[in-house]
Amino acid sequence: MSLNLRKTGSNALSILTSDAMNRATSFVLYALVARRLGAHEFGQLSLALTLFYIFQVLALAGLKTLTIRQVAIDRTQTRRYFTTGCAIVALSSFCSLTLLFGFVRLMHYPADTTLVIMLLCVGLLPYAISAICEGIFQAWERMYLIPCVNVPLHLAKVGCAFLLVTRKNGLYAVVLILLASFLCTALIEVWILFRKFPAQREPLDFRFCLATFRSAVTFLGIDGTIALMSSLNVLLLSKLATETEVGLYSAATQLMAPLLLVYQSIGQGVFPLMCRKVEPGFQSLKRISAQVIEVLLILALPALAGLFFLGDWALSILYKNPVFQQAFPALRIVAWVLISQVFTSVLGQALVASHREKITLRIVAVDTLINLVVGWPLISFFGLRGAAIALLVTRLVDCCQHYIPVSRLFCGIPLAKIIWKPIIAGVCMTAYLLFPSTQTGILRGVSATGIYSAALIVLAIWASGGVRRLKEKYLFLLTQ
Repeated sequence: MSLNLRKTGSNALSILTSDAMNRATSFVLYALVARRLGAHEFGQLSLALTLFYIFQVLALAGLKTLTIRQVAIDRTQTRRYFTTGCAIVALSSFCSLTLLFGFVRLMHYPADTTLVIMLLCVGLLPYAISAICEGIFQAWERMYLIPCVNVPLHLAKVGCAFLLVTRKNGLYAVVLILLASFLCTALIEVWILFRKFPAQREPLDFRFCLATFRSAVTFLGIDGTIALMSSLNVLLLSKLATETEVGLYSAATQLMAPLLLVYQSIGQGVFPLMCRKVEPGFQSLKRISAQVIEVLLILALPALAGLFFLGDWALSILYKNPVFQQAFPALRIVAWVLISQVFTSVLGQALVASHREKITLRIVAVDTLINLVVGWPLISFFGLRGAAIALLVTRLVDCCQHYIPVSRLFCGIPLAKIIWKPIIAGVCMTAYLLFPSTQTGILRGVSATGIYSAALIVLAIWASGGVRRLKEKYLFLLTQ
């Protein structure tokens, strides 16, 4: 069965809208802090959000992915998983805060940095409850509910932050606004869940809570290890370097965030479909995975070329501070992560959909070990650039570890068929960017994108056997 592009696209667009608004408003907050308060405060906020990301995984206890999969299979269990999930995250959030307090004491962060971290992480519980609600919305494939809540709240968050920061209220005002947004999101989504998904009340069953937690432990291990791996370079920089280098590293990686967000949104949008299409032989799952990989690769190659050649212009436009130009060499290294993440984003979902999450846990455990072993000496000797190299090496290892087991599961992945068109179009774009030009950064980027798009369309028409067959192919996919 072909991938239902219309429904999957609508679901992915809903998640993308919500996540894009979240990332966009977070980026605006970063930019406000960087411009108004400086690189030190920017580094403090980056470190606080990094630790929040790590410990929110512990607070959520792996329940979101489990809830999506189980409720997608049996929607009558909706209220039971919600009640159970809230009970579990209440306890796990308290444990997370306790562990976080011990961690910041162990790291001997300055008092002002410690206060920013602990204040922000008070929002762990409302964030976890909100994540469970959104998992249920995804399982029912009603993803449109997520941006309906998040978009207005994110806009309000940015507006309030702008007013307070421009009036020189400092970093603590930004943190309090973030806390208020977590709480409001959780309250509204719980209200929607009770209104849109009416069901009989489910009493709290402690045996079911224990069984659910045991089932979620593998996902907790996966999410926790991914969070640690993703944040390890920031933690190492904060210990082996300074908050300023943390800020520069975050500035480089933030430029990749929009496309990585697209990967995540499309993966989450197609995940419930993957869960329902697991059959002996995995042919439907293989077909869906191949189609999604091709789409993401088409997006990744021009983004890589743009960041590699025009990243210094992007940094100067976005941050308006000459200090952040120092992040450009690191950006040229980490931009290559966009390619490996195409495969990881899709193949990781395929493993979980086929109930092979233990393989995923093993993969991310190896990734974390590689990142630590490679990252510690590289960051010690090369600082910011060493962190960028460590990230790239880790992501390449991660990609290989995903590709090998899924390729065996699918009895091969038609890689050559997937990659040849975007690669040739990407070569055309790169050839244009290699030539010196007097155009401004934005005009050069638009021209390069136009060349890439034109080359890709020509190749697609030629590979399909003509314009008519190309139209028939995509019309068929859209109407399935």
